[in-house]
Amino acid sequence: MYEDGDDIVTTPFGSRLRRLRQERNLTMEQLADLVGVSKSYIWALENKPSSRTSANVMSALAKHLGVTLQDLMGEAAPDALGDEANPEDVVFFRNYMGMSPEDRENYRKMMELYRGQKGK
Repeated sequence: MYEDGDDIVTTPFGSRLRRLRQERNLTMEQLADLVGVSKSYIWALENKPSSRTSANVMSALAKHLGVTLQDLMGEAAPDALGDEANPEDVVFFRNYMGMSPEDRENYRKMMELYRGQKGK
């Protein structure tokens, strides 16, 4: 409950932010320190439907949670990853797709070598 007696109504963004924070074993205070905001600000983002924040704070949240802004905002994962992809898979895929064609080819070769060594 809020101090004024209003019930907490979490938004999809607030729930996602809380889940990502907890998956990384961060307290609200720890995340707030990393991002440069107050603990109460993180609490409001997680719990208060009317909370809004700046692009700088969103960028810092995504960076310190190890996800992209798209992941933090809840944009759907690329279809190729399916519904079971976790945020780290999505970040990996988006980073891979952002590479030059030459870098992607080199990365594929390294993965083939890695898979070949694991199979021995």
